[in-house]
Amino acid sequence: MKLWETFRYEVVYQVRNVSIWVFFLFLLIITYLLASEVFIDEPVVGGYSLFAPYYIAKVSVIAYIVGILILAPIPGNAATRDIETRMYPLLYTAPISKFVYLGGRFLAALTLGAILMTAIPAGILGASLFPGEHVLLTAPIIPAAYLNAYFLFVLPNTFVAMAFMFAVATLSRRGIASFLVAILIFFIAFASWQLIAVNEGNWKLAKLTDPLGISLIQELKTLWSPVEKNTLMAGTQTWTLLNRLIWCLIALSLLVLTYLRFRREPTAISNKMGKGGRFSKFPTTPEGFHILKDTPIVVPQVQQTFGFSSRALQVITVSIESFKVVMGWGWIAFTCLAIFVFLTSPSWFSDFHHASQLPVSGHLLILLENHTYNAIWFVIPLLILYYAGELVWREREARLHEIIGAAPIPIWISFAGKFTGLFLALVLMQVLMMISGMMVQMRLGYYDFEFPLYLKILFGIRLVDYTLLGLLAFVIHVVVNQKYIGNLIIILFFVIAFYGYLIGIEPGLFVYGSDPGWTYSEIRGLEPYMYPWFVFKLYWVAWALLLAVVANLLWPRGTERTLKQRIQEGSRRLTRQTKAITAFAVMLILIFGGFIFYNTSILHPRTAAPEGEEWKADYEKLYRKYADSPQPWLTAVNLHVEIFPELRAVDIRGRQSYVNRTGSRIDSIHLATALGVENHLIRFSRTSTPKLIDEKLGHHIYVLDKPLLPGDSLHLDFHVSFSPQGFPNYGIDASLVKNGSSVDDAWLPKMGYQKSREIEDPKERSKQGLNPNRMFLPSLDVARMGIPGQERIDFEAVVGTDKEQIAIAPGKLQRSWSENGRSYFHYSTEAPIINDIAFFSADYDVSESQWKSKETGQLVDIEILYHPGHTLNLERMVNGIHASLDYLTKQLGPYPHSEIRFLENTGYNKGMQANPTNVWYRTGYALLNQASDSERVDVTFATVAHEVAHQWWGHQLSPAIMKGNILLIESLAWYSAFEIIEEALGKEKFLDLVHQFQQEYFSPQARSVQPLLKANDHTLIYRKGPLVLYTIREYVGKEQVRMALKNLFKKNAFGSPPLPTPQDLFSELQKVTPDSMHYLLHDLLATNTYWDLKTEQSSASQTKEGSWQVSLDVQARKYTVDTLGVETDVPMDDWIQIGIFDAGEGQKGEREALYLKWHRISSGKQTIKVNLPNKPAYAGIDPSNLLMDLKRGNNTSKVALQQQE
Repeated sequence: MKLWETFRYEVVYQVRNVSIWVFFLFLLIITYLLASEVFIDEPVVGGYSLFAPYYIAKVSVIAYIVGILILAPIPGNAATRDIETRMYPLLYTAPISKFVYLGGRFLAALTLGAILMTAIPAGILGASLFPGEHVLLTAPIIPAAYLNAYFLFVLPNTFVAMAFMFAVATLSRRGIASFLVAILIFFIAFASWQLIAVNEGNWKLAKLTDPLGISLIQELKTLWSPVEKNTLMAGTQTWTLLNRLIWCLIALSLLVLTYLRFRREPTAISNKMGKGGRFSKFPTTPEGFHILKDTPIVVPQVQQTFGFSSRALQVITVSIESFKVVMGWGWIAFTCLAIFVFLTSPSWFSDFHHASQLPVSGHLLILLENHTYNAIWFVIPLLILYYAGELVWREREARLHEIIGAAPIPIWISFAGKFTGLFLALVLMQVLMMISGMMVQMRLGYYDFEFPLYLKILFGIRLVDYTLLGLLAFVIHVVVNQKYIGNLIIILFFVIAFYGYLIGIEPGLFVYGSDPGWTYSEIRGLEPYMYPWFVFKLYWVAWALLLAVVANLLWPRGTERTLKQRIQEGSRRLTRQTKAITAFAVMLILIFGGFIFYNTSILHPRTAAPEGEEWKADYEKLYRKYADSPQPWLTAVNLHVEIFPELRAVDIRGRQSYVNRTGSRIDSIHLATALGVENHLIRFSRTSTPKLIDEKLGHHIYVLDKPLLPGDSLHLDFHVSFSPQGFPNYGIDASLVKNGSSVDDAWLPKMGYQKSREIEDPKERSKQGLNPNRMFLPSLDVARMGIPGQERIDFEAVVGTDKEQIAIAPGKLQRSWSENGRSYFHYSTEAPIINDIAFFSADYDVSESQWKSKETGQLVDIEILYHPGHTLNLERMVNGIHASLDYLTKQLGPYPHSEIRFLENTGYNKGMQANPTNVWYRTGYALLNQASDSERVDVTFATVAHEVAHQWWGHQLSPAIMKGNILLIESLAWYSAFEIIEEALGKEKFLDLVHQFQQEYFSPQARSVQPLLKANDHTLIYRKGPLVLYTIREYVGKEQVRMALKNLFKKNAFGSPPLPTPQDLFSELQKVTPDSMHYLLHDLLATNTYWDLKTEQSSASQTKEGSWQVSLDVQARKYTVDTLGVETDVPMDDWIQIGIFDAGEGQKGEREALYLKWHRISSGKQTIKVNLPNKPAYAGIDPSNLLMDLKRGNNTSKVALQQQE
């Protein structure tokens, strides 16, 4: 009965708090927006219904991330209210058992949390009732889906979160502890998904360590087909139920521990870990102390001084005390963050095929401090927001506000001191992050710390952001004057500031603290981001000054509670100095705000492409009718390019030559000009009359006085320039910088209607009044004949740049010279190239070598242009280029140029791209550190081989634009890289790379995908494609596959119509494959086929002759999966490898195959018997994982040895 009374009282007490219902409304709105706006594209693109069971579960889990921050006040208040109100001496001595006291309060908090969290299904339901334009894609309301999401995700999450927050708040006696625990739970869940699952690929561990279920939902996103997402209930899977059980047991155990550790004696109460807390014991009368009744009271005379020194001392005193408050628990939080950085950092630098990367300071700081690259660090702003609230409310929660309010101390002392204390804590946190970063570098054997860069980013960029955020939190708490409502508003701001773009709220003058963004590269440093960033921060500092004045005026003093009372008191505090500061702040806001507006809204649009999607829709509506108008084909380009790195400008003059290859006369020329560039000259070699000049959308129509007949030529002389003016609100163009500029052909005029400008997103197309289901690919007949943009051209260019830099363009360098303090480079190609042009300019060092063909004697000059000091991988790269040229020229034909160069480009990712004769790679690739890891796959060598192979696959053989065409580029380039590694490094390294590809492809992998012949999905093309070719090779032979690829290349190597398609590859493979194996090509390429192969048991017994009789019981199944996820069983009569191996007791511990042969395997269970001379240890079916088996772990089993016959 007492338990019920305690429970009822606690529920009634908290329900009366209006903030509870504000929380509910806030979560309801957030969930509605998530369901109706933020995630609505996923089912539209993914092909499943809106508000399907999976969609409901996903939105529920994501909404709960916001929900857990809202829940924090409830258990914190229930656990510590008696301490904060000083009622604990009465309640702790009342005849209430510990179980009733704790149990009633926890159950009440849990009940309130469960009620609050009903806002999540209610918000999703509301969104489903008003689907707007997506009404046709909306699934019918399925009550079971809402109940499933609530009872298997939301409610268990609530129990776990409530248990952790209540337990820690109870044992620590601090309400703030519940907020810290909420942040910690968010941190653990996010780290489990992002670091353990995504980065490490260990989804099984992540699914167990994730307390909120983010990893569970994200895995289902990949694994489930649209049909499964529409019909199955997320949460009923074994791993999900196991996760729920484990975390609920952990939470229950923590509650039991709390019960055992909780002490109700007043002497046990302390806000510190140990003795000496502020309530660690009651005061007692000192021994020998007596009160004399007749002793007169003498009031000492105190000389009061209120000068500058005393005020400064008061500010320092308040600052120190506030600093101690923050660091009391903040030190634990910050230290945990530092430990987390130290423990997990190695995975940050080994995310490229598991190859490690040098932990240079710039990359490490981006990972630590730029939330765009590592969203897990959003936890730091959350800590700042909560600690600001603690400082503002400290005296009132301690019931000391009336005493302090009566003290002769100005309000600004308290405000300035508390804010300074928070600032000092932020400085210490940044110091701790710097120490953590350096320890990470030392742990990974890197000692070039770059202290100036640490100081610039940690204490120059990020500390400014944190300080502005802390001040805003102070102001909100002061103005709102309701602690939990204030926290809620701050969280709302936080969500808008970082995720507002998802609902159309872009950074700019009206999003506090925003800036155009920044990143760092060793080549270009922090350019060109710092100038706009600095201007924005001056603007926000001015706002911060004004907000500080507002906070000072409205700061509650004594018993002031209502906003009206505080406004009246604030008017009395409005001194002459305060008015002057206010006027100064407003003046700065107007000056910097006006300057930003002028740059972002007036200057920047003059030299930038229009933002948004409306212009694309207008372009399509106006000019789509000209898409099929015949236009001449580009045949040659001759350019003079002037790059001005210091000015961030480029000037391009040139001539483009065209030929009418259409078979019909052309009387009108449609010319597309780049948006944002300045067109100084457009002149044709034939007389023409402008019919339409649309500079806004970049479409020009010229009528030729004399039509262009088939075979006739046309020249276009042009002059364009680009010099960015101003800066945008977000997303600065970094293509032109002081060091590391890159310019592509996007700024050159192009012939014809540009389909690349059309909107592809079905949702956005529908919003703009366009057909959402329009096909973007041409018909097969048109595609095979080629379309504009696929031309092969003769190219020549002269590129000028600053004197100390090297400029790069496609082709062979003919000569270089200096003129007028600038450097010039003349390039020309020796054979036609695809129209994929790019220019680069940077202060490079150059490594030169030469390759000579052993068969033909052909010479190719090799250059690697790299940022000074980035020499770690030069030898590996040169070796990879030599080996690639050896293999590719021998198997496919000569390299059509006499020069190939690799050049470094800015950015810490590991991307590479092959342009004609030039391959550029990111700085992250240059920093791959494999020098001491000879056992792993040589990623540097492999990726170089892949990119060199593109000079054949993609540049010489260019497929028709259609579904699956990337198979002929990326899959074949990677398969060539496989063979290059085998030829140069040996079969062991080759198999290591194959096994790595298998691991990356199958972890985890969706089943409901397009067949490989129609696929353009990244994972299928880059991983499944080369693995399928490897499987075919193992079945039909290496030389046969080589012959098929050689025939495909020779027939289609010169870019003449008809262009090759994936079906041509299929046909060539069929020609070299025995008829009995044609089914395999169909299964691997034409259909989406999977095998489910399992060795149920294997045993062996030694015969009297000494040999071993091995018996395997195997289970086999083959099935296809369509794009909707529908499975169809296929009868089997397939050739599959059976392997038997020894125990792997060799030098490297690898198992040696005792038997590896092909067997006919049919569907169902069967037994295979093999006689061997040697003792077996392991046996299985398809031991090399050649077939697409999603459950590869059960293919082999340990052989059970039986008694001798």
